[in-house]
Amino acid sequence: MTTGQQAIILIDDDDSLPLERDQDIGDLKRRIEEAAAHSRFVDFRTADGAEVSVLLSPHSRVRIAVLPFRLEAVDAVQPGGFDDLPADLF
Repeated sequence: MTTGQQAIILIDDDDSLPLERDQDIGDLKRRIEEAAAHSRFVDFRTADGAEVSVLLSPHSRVRIAVLPFRLEAVDAVQPGGFDDLPADLF
């Protein structure tokens, strides 16, 4: 995965989990295919550092999406006190 992108994984249409940014998506897909063929666990790490193990079977449905990184979400400036509030609020 290239810098500036975020990957998420959905397993059996459950909640999406953001993956660790330096996750090797090609390797993860290979491990998922191998695990699903034999009903085995596959391990991966989420963006917040959690280690997840999921039991996959031939009937599992796994989706991985690689999304563009949104700079405005990171560069958002947090208000710094009353100076940032509109004058008509007082």
